[in-house]
Amino acid sequence: REPRALALTASPPTLRRAAHLAGRLALFAPRSLSALSMPRKAAGAQPAREGTLDMLSARSSAVRARLGNDSNVSVDYIEACGDCFYLAIESALSEICGWQPYYAVAMQRQLVASQITDETYQLYQLLHAQRAEGFAFMQGVDSLEALRRRVLVRGKQHRPHKCVWADGFAMEVIANHFGVLLLVIDERVQESQMFTRIAPRGACAPSSSGEASELDPSQSLVLLHSSSREHMNLIMYNGKKLPQLGDLPAKLQRLWGISAARRSAGGSHTDGCAPLAHQDFQRFLGDGVACGAIRPRPGMAPAAPPPQRAAENSGANGNAEGDSSSGRPVREARR
Repeated sequence: REPRALALTASPPTLRRAAHLAGRLALFAPRSLSALSMPRKAAGAQPAREGTLDMLSARSSAVRARLGNDSNVSVDYIEACGDCFYLAIESALSEICGWQPYYAVAMQRQLVASQITDETYQLYQLLHAQRAEGFAFMQGVDSLEALRRRVLVRGKQHRPHKCVWADGFAMEVIANHFGVLLLVIDERVQESQMFTRIAPRGACAPSSSGEASELDPSQSLVLLHSSSREHMNLIMYNGKKLPQLGDLPAKLQRLWGISAARRSAGGSHTDGCAPLAHQDFQRFLGDGVACGAIRPRPGMAPAAPPPQRAAENSGANGNAEGDSSSGRPVREARR
């Protein structure tokens, strides 16, 4: 047969194979100069997603780099549920005597709510009226009691956007009550202001050199990393969630403008502060059951007794769910 007649009588599958082969051969056909010289449109560089940058900044290697690549630094990742600060504190305090219901997020929120005054409420109202970032939770809050009730809402039960995340006020209340020093790496601000500390009342003493505040080397502390999206993770040093200031090398202490004072023969460095030292932990908690009832810091009102449901909501492993805390002058690293 003639080739033309063969093409006309070929089956559809044969024609499809022939068309496919012709297309492949066309790839090697000579092209005009204009076609070769015409550059392809380059895909525009896509900016990294905010969540990706946030995740990268929270990696152990990135946090370690912030702390001079100290090999003893590691990260204990906290669930992003709106309760991250409280969960980190709960985890750190539980390292000494094991978990207690008084460390639970619900109890911490109750403590923060009890310390909110009318002055605090008025300040939050003003910031909300001025549309300050982070105060949307004040929408519909028309009284001090309503604010206190909202602070009690826990993120794990009601979702992160429905709870109040812990801010500087809440962190200060917790630091004072438990006598812990909070050292925070805040990725939301420029590097020169990234290292923030919240010391319990009476913990810092004037430095003899005038360069850094001096604290008792037995002062217990919690290291926290606050990401650009306000999520907090717990930083461990040498495997400890609740190290003492003396455990940190001097170069890390200087990042937060503090130093461990040398102990005098008389004993404690500061008379007005009983830091949550490891050896004094049980005595600090109170006169009841060992590692049981927490005694408030001097000048702090005692927290209300734990509600019955606090123990019920704690999981089988005792890790009670909690939410994040109050308003925002000096906002917490969220979730």
